[in-house]
Amino acid sequence: MSVSERVSGEERAVEPEDKDKDRDKERERERIVKAIMHDLELEGESKERLIGKLVEQCGYDEARVRYRAKRAFITVRYQRLKEHQ
Repeated sequence: MSVSERVSGEERAVEPEDKDKDRDKERERERIVKAIMHDLELEGESKERLIGKLVEQCGYDEARVRYRAKRAFITVRYQRLKEHQ
């Protein structure tokens, strides 16, 4: 049995399996974000959102996200250090 959902004025059927897949992806995204933030010792909502976007861009590949996040935050830290000198 499908559930109907209203999207921009038109109705479309939403299968329960689609909702399960969306929930699974969201859980996987949250797991990856938390693991990377813990490993890189990061805090804050803005960093969490940035890593979340990287997860989606990189197709949920944790190693690729970790590499890109590490590069981004190293660059920011280096720029701040240089500004203080």
